[in-house]
Amino acid sequence: MIILNIFTCSIDAGYFSVLKKVLKVFIIRQAGFKIEKLYIDCIDDRGNCFILYWAKVKFFLLRIIYSGLVFSDADGLTIEKSTLRKTIKPVINGGINFKNKFLKTSVSLKRIDDPITRSLYKENENNELIWNCHHPKALAEINYNGRIYKGYGYSETLFCPINPLKLPMEELKWGRFLSDSHTVIWINWKDDQPLNKIFMNGTEYNDAVFNNETIYFNDGKYKLTFSEIRSIRNNKLSGLFSKMKFMKIFFKSRLLNSLEKKYKAKTILSENSLFLSDGWSLFETVTWRK
Repeated sequence: MIILNIFTCSIDAGYFSVLKKVLKVFIIRQAGFKIEKLYIDCIDDRGNCFILYWAKVKFFLLRIIYSGLVFSDADGLTIEKSTLRKTIKPVINGGINFKNKFLKTSVSLKRIDDPITRSLYKENENNELIWNCHHPKALAEINYNGRIYKGYGYSETLFCPINPLKLPMEELKWGRFLSDSHTVIWINWKDDQPLNKIFMNGTEYNDAVFNNETIYFNDGKYKLTFSEIRSIRNNKLSGLFSKMKFMKIFFKSRLLNSLEKKYKAKTILSENSLFLSDGWSLFETVTWRK
């Protein structure tokens, strides 16, 4: 709270510059931080797409709760909202019920597929990036602006006690495809310690090959083909803090200048060129700028 009060005061540019450097060294490098991020999404049959975030960030004595909404309608118009007002993380079990009065949105999920949990990166015994995909596929219902949207949904929680700048990645690809009969999720990053995981109905493969509109895996046996690809978001991560500029002092320019591209697309899953199922995919690419 003390730190927050500092940023509500009027201070000269020189003092602010010095304070910024001191806080970066003290909070980021010495004390470190922890992030817990809940992600929820849903796309209905028409292509109305919702992405909701709930995150808790700890910087030394500072505790921040962040909630965000991205809505891309069937015509491709995108609306984004965010708030730092404190909200309670929903209970996560077979279902999720999350109501955020500040975003004027509520969502309920009922799990269909079994959860998947993996350690994606381990810095040491105490610092490990844990991916908990507790709802790989769920029946979802969204109440937004007085309208109800229904479709397949997805939800995961990331636990990261590691400075993001220390994660071994230059480019991250993530996505999920959901249909009546299949669930496909992929996580891929490039760097000195590359990661290439793709899951289909809970089975893990490690050989995904990415092209502009296709993903091949299991030695090319399976193929995801994207069509009618629409951009949901194409912006620097610094855009997340457009309404809370004081937050930028806690992050280095490499992270703030990272480019995030989110897409939705109609998708066909095939096996040896034979149709298996179709549905919607949500996917993104994040490129870290040096």
